[in-house]
Amino acid sequence: MMQKVNIWICVGILMLLSSCGDARLNQQKKHFIHMGNLSFKEKLYPEAIRYYREAIQLDSTFAQAYNNLGIVYSTTGRMTEALSVFNQAIINDPNFIDAYFNRSNVWNELRQFKNSLTDLNHIRNIYPNAKAIQFSKGLAFFGLRHYDSAAYAFNQVLELDQDNIESYLNLASVKYYMKNYEEAEILAKKSLSLDAISPDAFNILGMVYMKIKQPDKAMEAYNEGLKYESNNAFLLNNRGYLYLKDSELDLALADINESIVINPENPWAYRNKGIYYFQMKDYENAKRLLLQALDIDDNIELSQYYLGQIYRNEGDMAKACGAFKISSQMGETSGHNAYQQYCE
Repeated sequence: MMQKVNIWICVGILMLLSSCGDARLNQQKKHFIHMGNLSFKEKLYPEAIRYYREAIQLDSTFAQAYNNLGIVYSTTGRMTEALSVFNQAIINDPNFIDAYFNRSNVWNELRQFKNSLTDLNHIRNIYPNAKAIQFSKGLAFFGLRHYDSAAYAFNQVLELDQDNIESYLNLASVKYYMKNYEEAEILAKKSLSLDAISPDAFNILGMVYMKIKQPDKAMEAYNEGLKYESNNAFLLNNRGYLYLKDSELDLALADINESIVINPENPWAYRNKGIYYFQMKDYENAKRLLLQALDIDDNIELSQYYLGQIYRNEGDMAKACGAFKISSQMGETSGHNAYQQYCE
């Protein structure tokens, strides 16, 4: 889990008035941008979209209006539309560095991490906010599972801002996936020293405690985080997994289902629900959900192992051994043992 704080750069305009006609047109464009910015600030997103579109109708090459429209789309989760208008902003003004930065955030949201890095590297030497560049690069490197590079990027942010809570959280997540659980715990606790009610910090602590086989401390961390944010999808899902491990299946399903309602894009929740159905011996639904998780992210821990067990129950040993092999190659002990037991 990463703590993503996207920084969208919304711009106003400063225009030269070269003639009466141009002056009138420019004044209208300036008015629509101003009204759009005010609406955006008040979270009146449909009105902001309308004003920016009005500006574009007046001038189809108006890069700033496309950029600001892209920010509204991004903020409201319309990433494909955001990408399209940021592309248009850059076509109309190839030197528009804010549009490159904003597009890099969209690429991250769309899991096109290499494209994000391309945009960030394009502007890294001219963009005035080095901290924002490094933070976004950290997210992209994490998405690519280049954990050393991600850690370096977040450490660069912390050199510039030693109280940057989001970077401590993201660095803790990186260390968790690098299996450096002690350092992940230290970093999560550091973020709590800066924000004592951070649900994300408690979530990371719970994940660490699960890995080091301290389930009571994990449950305590998850419950503490949910005390401050009761609808946190990641905390609910992870607590649900802990309930699965304790065979408290009704409590597990309730938490996992609630997590999916809040965030239907989290592959770990579909994996956990797949494990629930596996434990209920409903292998068809288990397989469907595990494949759904892998369709979102093909690196979800234990998904291949459980798929292998399902294929084995179905008598399809070719698929079972293929899944166990992938699990083993991911460093999963259960997959490795299953491959040795059933496939060698």
